[in-house]
Amino acid sequence: MKRKYIFLLVFCVLFFAYQYGLRTSIPNVLNGDLQNYFGVNTSQIGFLVSLSCLAYTVMQIPVGLITDRVSIKKIAVSSFFLFSLGLIAFVSSSNFVWASVIQVFLGVSSSFALVMVMKVANDYFPREKVAFISGLAVSVGGVGPIICNPLMARLAADFSWMNVVMCFGVLGVLISLIGFWVIEEKDLIITNVETVSGSILHDIKAIVFDRRYIGISVFSMATWGACSSFCDAWGVSFMTCVHEISREEAAFAIGFAYTGMIFGGPLSAYLSKIFNSFKKAMLGEAIGVAVLLGLVGFVKLSFTSLCVILFIIGALAMCQFLAFPVALSLGEKRLGATITGVVNTIIMLGCTILIWAFGYVLDWSKGSNLAYGAADYRCGIMASLISVLFAILVLAFVKLPAYKDVSEGKG
Repeated sequence: MKRKYIFLLVFCVLFFAYQYGLRTSIPNVLNGDLQNYFGVNTSQIGFLVSLSCLAYTVMQIPVGLITDRVSIKKIAVSSFFLFSLGLIAFVSSSNFVWASVIQVFLGVSSSFALVMVMKVANDYFPREKVAFISGLAVSVGGVGPIICNPLMARLAADFSWMNVVMCFGVLGVLISLIGFWVIEEKDLIITNVETVSGSILHDIKAIVFDRRYIGISVFSMATWGACSSFCDAWGVSFMTCVHEISREEAAFAIGFAYTGMIFGGPLSAYLSKIFNSFKKAMLGEAIGVAVLLGLVGFVKLSFTSLCVILFIIGALAMCQFLAFPVALSLGEKRLGATITGVVNTIIMLGCTILIWAFGYVLDWSKGSNLAYGAADYRCGIMASLISVLFAILVLAFVKLPAYKDVSEGKG
């Protein structure tokens, strides 16, 4: 593993953390400031966020195709530079239409982040290291929101929030320029356009119509969708109602789930190696998620127990990330980014639908009542459990290569 390749990976992971942190912290921490600046309400700010997410999801397959056909240096530096420039443009005008266009632009430029990380791990590092390196990279990237949220809140309290966002944008521009000067094209794998310029439709069909890709994508979608809906949408309300703790305590406990996710990527890769099987690791961790979700939903637990269990759920839920190294092992190396894009599109679209579906279950259970009760939230937990069990059932019928075979290039 040459030092120059490690720098390339670090640069891509830094962009992953940078864009992830800022995309989540700006609308969350600065919600009120944004409403005043653009003269809009909360739902319109939500609309801005949804535009970025939609652009991110829609672009995954095109981004994969582009990344497989263009120099990774050009892609990495350009996406980092353009996203940073987008942040500066976002606060350059209080026009809401302009802000909406820029949000789409930010979603498009950020859509390269995960695809690049997986592409670099797959192309520049030994086969036996891909799962661990990509898992570690994704976990490190996930630290972005954990750092950016309190940092943004602290800085915005002391300085003008527009200047803070502008400074983050300028910092990103400077980092992208450093990458431009330090990453040398001659050290990288030369992209032979002739070898990857075959029928785009044929390449996508080869992935989409392979039930192994679909199986692992659905597994990841159903597992991650269940955990994401709980942690991102209604988990705090659930715990205040069912476990009768304060909102502050519930939010603190949810933070343990996010912390567990940081450790989950390397843990999943390590378990795959120990079991010599991606499938056993994924199934074992998913079963663990189901059991622990059941405990949280139907057993009265102390606050300390809740925090510990949520940490473990966060760690085990990262078994969904193994969909990426497994998918890369199943296909041709030249299509690494395209495979990542297709798999991530299925996961992201599916998770979006599932989060809405779990909310619908809560509303259905609530009926004409004025407020959600413990029984309603337990219906939500039951829906999450069914989702995870469905993921386990799907993966049980998918044949995957052994960890050793993938490491030796036989996957």
